Amino acid sequence: MSLDVSGEVFKEGRGIGYCGMACVLCKYEGYDDCPGCVATVNDREDDCYIRQCARNRGVGGCYACPDHPCGKDYGPLKDKRNKAFLRFAKEFGTQALIDRLRINNENGIIYCQPGAKPHNNCGDYDALETEQEIYDLLRYGREK
Repeated sequence: MSLDVSGEVFKEGRGIGYCGMACVLCKYEGYDDCPGCVATVNDREDDCYIRQCARNRGVGGCYACPDHPCGKDYGPLKDKRNKAFLRFAKEFGTQALIDRLRINNENGIIYCQPGAKPHNNCGDYDALETEQEIYDLLRYGREK
């Protein structure tokens, strides 16, 4: 399912990445046909460490790992937005995370501005100071 709201294309079938990235709202250039890292079947030589770790452990993402948070400070796991998203997924599940992202997106909360590089204050979640603020925006949205 592909839905265009608030200038972002919401692709629910892509799901949530192992690291907590919202593949449902991915804007990486050249990844239009990407099914999302969880749905990608074949391993690649340059595969992401987080994806390899989760697949080796047989979990759907860091949020589902009994060692989460493991303390590994690798790439996306340093990101306060991903940490907040992983916490939400651990508490409520990935479908609830996808549903909240969709609702927030429909209410104008932007995951990443068009043309911006992820994790460079590209959207409303990144503009917040703390992981808790991001978690609260994700969970409760914005007061209107």
